[in-house]
Amino acid sequence: MSTSRTPTDSRFQLIEPQLDEPQQMLDQTDKTLARIRTELLTTFNAADWKSYNHLVRWLRDTDVASHALKVGDDAPDFLLPDADGRLHSSEQLRSNGPLVLSFFRGGWCPFCTAELCALQAAKDEFESVGATLAVVTPETRDFPRQLKRSLGLDLKVLSDVDYGVAISYGVLFRVPDEMKEHYSALGFDFGARHGSPEWMLPIPATYVIDAEGRIRSAFVEPDFTIREEPSQILASLRQVASTSLAREAEGGKRHPGRCGDDPV
Repeated sequence: MSTSRTPTDSRFQLIEPQLDEPQQMLDQTDKTLARIRTELLTTFNAADWKSYNHLVRWLRDTDVASHALKVGDDAPDFLLPDADGRLHSSEQLRSNGPLVLSFFRGGWCPFCTAELCALQAAKDEFESVGATLAVVTPETRDFPRQLKRSLGLDLKVLSDVDYGVAISYGVLFRVPDEMKEHYSALGFDFGARHGSPEWMLPIPATYVIDAEGRIRSAFVEPDFTIREEPSQILASLRQVASTSLAREAEGGKRHPGRCGDDPV
């Protein structure tokens, strides 16, 4: 993730494909997201800080995050298209193990692209414990495909058409008028990017959902510059795997020699 100082009008935008861009992004994966966040914040000018503080304060004052699903809740089922138009159901995504589901604002946000590159770097580790990774964005049309190509991603990028999944998880908010003016001045039309007249964005959130559809870990943060570290997600996945093994072992002890049980 390039952290060099950039002009205000080009900082928050979809990264255009460049031959060396994917490698530049992946070269940053040895850094924690907290460190990348600190570096990105140094690029903020006065206008950026004003809009950032306004949005985070508004989200905290309105307590938007309190509506988000929590650990122990049942994860809503969904069916969403990926960047290539293929449909994926939540049941299918968690059919062989836990699902890591991460909501991000869009490819125009540098904190989101940093998170995506970090998740890409951790993808093999997630899969080593039987997990599937999927990321969800309100962006539609060709934006998810452009994002994957720009960053060299091999992730399931799902488009949350009409914001339905973010609503069901309780992480969606309507962009306040002041912020709408700010983003419009930067050249963004979220209505066009999202295929909806309503300007809505998700609070960045990451969930670990077990194979039965129960939320086992929930990270929801109104401050869009803060994301869950992949190492923390991996720890949650290992806890899910450990609990599953313990349940299987306990089940075997309670029902020794059941018909169909594999010999130990």
